[in-house]
Amino acid sequence: MKLFSKFIAAMVIILSGYSLVAQELEVSPTQLSFTANPGSSQTRQLYVRNKAKVEQSFIFTLGDWLTDQDGKINYFDPGTTSRSCADWITISPSLITLQPNESANVNVTILVPDDDASTKWAVLFVESAVERTGAKAVDKAIKMGVNISARIAVSIFQSPTSNTFYKGSVEGLTETIDSDNKRTYETMVVNLGDKILNAKVYFTISNLATAEEFTSEPIEFVLLPESSKKVKYTLEKPLEKGKYSVAAILDYGNTDELEGIQLDVDVK
Repeated sequence: MKLFSKFIAAMVIILSGYSLVAQELEVSPTQLSFTANPGSSQTRQLYVRNKAKVEQSFIFTLGDWLTDQDGKINYFDPGTTSRSCADWITISPSLITLQPNESANVNVTILVPDDDASTKWAVLFVESAVERTGAKAVDKAIKMGVNISARIAVSIFQSPTSNTFYKGSVEGLTETIDSDNKRTYETMVVNLGDKILNAKVYFTISNLATAEEFTSEPIEFVLLPESSKKVKYTLEKPLEKGKYSVAAILDYGNTDELEGIQLDVDVK
């Protein structure tokens, strides 16, 4: 869960600077996990506190998100990605007004269709807003007639307990050598299953002549279904002359078997 929390923390969006969000808005938790089986519903609560010195209104909107191979998060309109569960979610209330230091709990409910046992996800934006009036209220660029000052993204995950399809792999292993003779090894980790993987990747370098072996510290990350991630490791010291076997090993904790790929290296 510690690893997962680090992953979610990276998803906090701040439109007007971190200090503004910290001063005006507190939201907890920043991750909502649902485990509802097909045909059932679950409700989680979100705590929202107004940390500003004035009355504030907060609106709640849904969206989709995906990560690319470099781990960058991209946001999309709700219901537009294949793994979206945004259309299954309702928020009550969808707008609240709080006095300074006042807090409220908001209900987030997911209703899973009878025929869908796959892992899905979405994002819930909690936004502090100031009502727009007059001509500015009809500005098409301002949704719902409000001026958004800051927002926090709460990640939503839905994965039924009946779904236990964990599967990951490593594909391709390459070596690059820079001008300082530092060697970098890169592989691709792919989530072939239908569950979120808590992945660890180790790089092992073995001297084929002496049988000496070195294993790197694990590179840890979370990988969503149908996603892939580039993983790189750079050796701090040059390799001595000789023949080596370099391996990238994936451990995602849901099987006794490890996934791996190997590369032979000849250092001259």
